[in-house]
This record gives sequence, C-alpha cells and structure tokens, in this order.
Amino acid sequence: MPRAIGANCRLLMLPETTYGTAPGSNWRRMPFLSCDLGAEQPLLDADVIGVGSNRDPAAPFLDTVTVAGQAVVPVDLINIGHWLRLLLGPATTTGTTNFIHTFTSGAAALPSNAMEIGYPDVPSFDVCTGIRADTLEMDFTPTGAATATFGLLGQGSVRTGATSGGTPTSATYTAFNKAQGSITRSSVALAQVTGARLTYANGMEAVRTIRADRRVEGVDPGIARCTGQITVRFENTTLLAQAQAGTSAEFALAFTIDANRSLTITLHEVYLALAKTPIEGPAGVEASFDFRAAFNATATRMMTAVLRNQQAGTEYA
Repeated sequence: MPRAIGANCRLLMLPETTYGTAPGSNWRRMPFLSCDLGAEQPLLDADVIGVGSNRDPAAPFLDTVTVAGQAVVPVDLINIGHWLRLLLGPATTTGTTNFIHTFTSGAAALPSNAMEIGYPDVPSFDVCTGIRADTLEMDFTPTGAATATFGLLGQGSVRTGATSGGTPTSATYTAFNKAQGSITRSSVALAQVTGARLTYANGMEAVRTIRADRRVEGVDPGIARCTGQITVRFENTTLLAQAQAGTSAEFALAFTIDANRSLTITLHEVYLALAKTPIEGPAGVEASFDFRAAFNATATRMMTAVLRNQQAGTEYA
C-alpha cells in the first residue's frame, strides 16, 4: 500500500447551507501550500484512587473534540476570493466583464464552509464541517511568492475511505507575487518600505455545550481587530510625525497585475505606535512601526478588501 505524500494530497472546499452539514454538490479544488486542519481529541488522565492494587493509573478517557488548524494558500486571482468570503462574508459585486468584488469587515454574521483534506494514496478523506475563518496573516516584502495564512476553527470531522467532493471544479490559476505589491498612505505611495505585515482577527470563540457527540455547538465571532507592522528606511519623518501626533491615516496594501486584476486591502483608520530609529552599524537605518486599525465613521468600517478579476458576479455571494 502506498504511503501518503503531500504532493498527492488535495484540499476541497464549499460553503455550507446549514451550519455543520457538508454540501452534497461538486466541491471546489483549492490550491494550497500547507494545511494542518483536523480534529483532535485529547486523552485525560483519570487520577482515581483505589481502582487497582498498586500505584498504576486507571484507564484514561477522551475529552471534547477540537477542530482547528491553519491553511497557507497562494494569493491568486480567483481562489483568494473564496477565502476572503469565509473571513469577511459575502462580497458586493459590480461590473459585467471585469468584476469588482468588495468584502468588508464587521459583518454581524459570517458564513461557514465544509473542507475536505484528501490523502488518496491511503486512501483517507477527512471532511471537516462548520469551518469559519478566525484570522488572516499576510506579509509584504520586495521578493517572493504572495501567500496568506488563514486560521480556521470548526465543529466536526469525519474520516472515510472515499471523497465526498463529487467531481471537483477548479479555477484558472493566476498567482500574485510580492514584486507586484504596493503600499499607500492617504492615497500617496509610501516610499522606502522594506517590509510590512498584516494580521486580521475575527475574535472567534468556540462555544462548548454539553453534547453527546462531544463537539462544539458552534464558532461565534467577537470583536474584529487588525494589527501589523510597517518597516521603512529612515529617509523622512512622515510616519514618525504621525506616531508622535497620535493621529490616523488611511493605508492600502495591494497586489496589482493590471487595471482589471488586483487585490487591495484598505485600512481606513490606522494608528501608529512610536518607534525607535536604532543605529545598528554602518548600514542603513530602519524604523519599524507597529499599527492598529480602527472603525472609520466615514467609511463605516475598519477594513475593505477589493478583488478585481473576471470571475462571475455570483461567485462570492
């Protein structure tokens, strides 16, 4: 029997109509770099006295089921929209040929997906249901592939010897890369940036109740937060002055192929922490500014993600 190898594994995903219930239609096959989503059920010690005739322990017992993990995925033109829908909720789409899909933070309710992690060499197929996206982590550097890490929480997991994904569909794969990245502050290109990092969190909470199946009742969102860091060569005092004044500005981080193919994440009200400008030798001086985003009354949200592609308008609804 062949052993499972990552090159032959696959990740399927599709939105759920009913929370915790896997859909029956053909699923989507998603490109990914790594995924450790799955169910864990720890053993707990039973420290009972008087069961045996010596100091050896009684049999352990199984605790509640936890379904959690991370998926590292490429930032691509089509599939990243499905991950953004899971993180932020359905998009508002405009356009007829070239579509503009707008995702916004702060939705009162968030969707759930079912995901299947397949090991066809074994064969073994792990169907995780009730999956919601808790976090997104992205980093911007001058070179390399553009990737995103999504932190996931779910309700249940069932392993079988056959796929539940039917005949999976796949989208045309067009990847963004970090050389296509840009960062603006108040609509003006921010110069001398050597790196940036963004973390968005939905503040998800697994709701544990007394259930016969030992699963969580669901995963509820809390206060959303967006934090990160921008590192620049110390060439001017623009960011330093903003940090000292305690004022805010709008920042946008983007990957752009052309006018109709791009991903732009806009943080409408960003505050910077005061940063040192350390001299660490004869090379250039850099400053790293931690930031936090907040709700903006004019934009009526904290964050907006705009994906421009040629995918149909109902794809991320």
